[in-house]
Amino acid sequence: VTRANERVQASIVWQHSAGASDAIDVFSPVGGQMARLSSSPDGAQLVTAERERVVAPTAEELSARLFGSPLPLTGMPDWVLGRAAGQPVSAQRDAVGRFEYLAEAGWVIRYLEYENGDAAALPRTMDFERGDLRVRLRVDAWRIVE
Repeated sequence: VTRANERVQASIVWQHSAGASDAIDVFSPVGGQMARLSSSPDGAQLVTAERERVVAPTAEELSARLFGSPLPLTGMPDWVLGRAAGQPVSAQRDAVGRFEYLAEAGWVIRYLEYENGDAAALPRTMDFERGDLRVRLRVDAWRIVE
């Protein structure tokens, strides 16, 4: 995550249940768990490694409170799968129909790398940008359970 002159690097393990809940475990670059962000229709909470707890009605409100700007947690479940969450303002696709670029909900998503050249391949590296906030996401492993 980059914002102005600040840069933070972390690893995450994200468990998403369509329409129900998210659990995002955040790890330092050396592997220690720093926090867990969880959200559901009932609200969102962040629990730090020191057991501090911060709550908010939504994950976006919680991320705005913690980071000074809301992270794109509503659209991200679709965007990381290489699809639009709603109606894009603009978009560009590659030769096999995958998104290269997508602008939606005030965010610009650039797909920098896919698993392979197949039309059904999942994204591997993405940039999410809004104003001076940039989030680069690199997926090491996908596990999709239906």
